[in-house]
Amino acid sequence: MAKITVVIPEPSEEYDVSTSRQLQEALTTFKNQLNTSYQKDLKNEQEALNFFLL
Repeated sequence: MAKITVVIPEPSEEYDVSTSRQLQEALTTFKNQLNTSYQKDLKNEQEALNFFLL
């Protein structure tokens, strides 16, 4: 299982452009980490299956 560490900023009481940009960046980082770790997990599972079958 992948370990994801992303800090998502707390929203402020009033709309702030910088907070919105920080949130967008954090979510993009989160998405990229999930995609990367998912591919590693699939590769590890395939390697384990190949090892078992050989």
